Amino acid sequence: MTTTTPHTPTPVLDPAAMTESLRPAISSAAAEADRCGAIPADLRDALRAAGAFRLFTPREFGGWEAPLPVALEVYERFGYLDASVGLLVWNANFGFVGALLDPAGAARVWADGKEPVFANSGLPGTAVPVEGGYRLTGEWRIVSGIRGADWVVLVGLTPEVRLFVVPVDQVSVRDGWDVTGMRATGSHDVTADGVFVPTELVVDLGSAPHVDRPLYRGFVPALVFPGCSAVALGIARRAIDETVALVGSKPVMTGGTSAETARTQHVVATSEAAVTAAWLLLRHAARDVDAAGADVTLQQRAALRAAMSHAAEVSRQALVALHGIAGSAVLYRSNPVERVFRDGMVAVQHANHSAVFMEAAGRVRLGLQPGLPLF
Repeated sequence: MTTTTPHTPTPVLDPAAMTESLRPAISSAAAEADRCGAIPADLRDALRAAGAFRLFTPREFGGWEAPLPVALEVYERFGYLDASVGLLVWNANFGFVGALLDPAGAARVWADGKEPVFANSGLPGTAVPVEGGYRLTGEWRIVSGIRGADWVVLVGLTPEVRLFVVPVDQVSVRDGWDVTGMRATGSHDVTADGVFVPTELVVDLGSAPHVDRPLYRGFVPALVFPGCSAVALGIARRAIDETVALVGSKPVMTGGTSAETARTQHVVATSEAAVTAAWLLLRHAARDVDAAGADVTLQQRAALRAAMSHAAEVSRQALVALHGIAGSAVLYRSNPVERVFRDGMVAVQHANHSAVFMEAAGRVRLGLQPGLPLF
């Protein structure tokens, strides 16, 4: 049964304060994390302690219950500090399931009073109804942060789309994240073969939330989709700053420094203007969706998707242009631009940035149906 939860004061989340407090720990762990393919356990614990994994968690469970635009600022700032950390923080923020699960299920997830760390995958498996729940089967690729998670939230078709909240020790994890960029996300593969998931740990996305407050009344997938775009823009902003620092002392064959050439000046200015504009557009679209709540329209959801696709394309263009003016210096791992570039190019390859979503946004603008699930 859906209940209206009594109002309690909402804690104030300061994205700048949170991310800056973790800057030293993130910076000191970056090289090891990239080498090992996962962030160190002490950094994950520091992120958990700072509240980075409970942006959308209901207040009853110690969460921030933050509006979507505030969460996006957190992701963008973490993406600036470290691409893998930004993506992991985004992927772990599935605390909103505490508002959607049956109260008995939510009590299980938060049973020990410790903030749970989630991993998730949007790829669909299959779920067969059985007495007391479902049997879930499938293979989910690229599940970021799975080795450091307590629970994994998996999509299953019944045939309706549902979310299945599963303890990590009930699925199999196969190491398969042998990549060049975003190495520290540890995005390995997950398989389940008839894993039993009780009804209390299953979310029907078409049902009303059990915690009846504004954040949970709207189109819940919108709390998930745009985070990767915010991370990508944070990476692009970092690439601009690192490139500016590099070209100020980088000599060119014609004499002087790269910073003194018209080409460098044009690339830096256009990249910064484009990334800033894309960030403002993404926040604007997110504010519209957040403010609309249960009354969000298909057109507003399409505008958010279009802003996401635009952010990815702008980030990609900026990364390539900045890489070009950095020259041979970025071939060396000792140069910060080298890692920012390879991480950023992975971020913009995320499935949420696929060109099909911009096409679907165009269909909506033309008065047609998007033709995609959970759009």
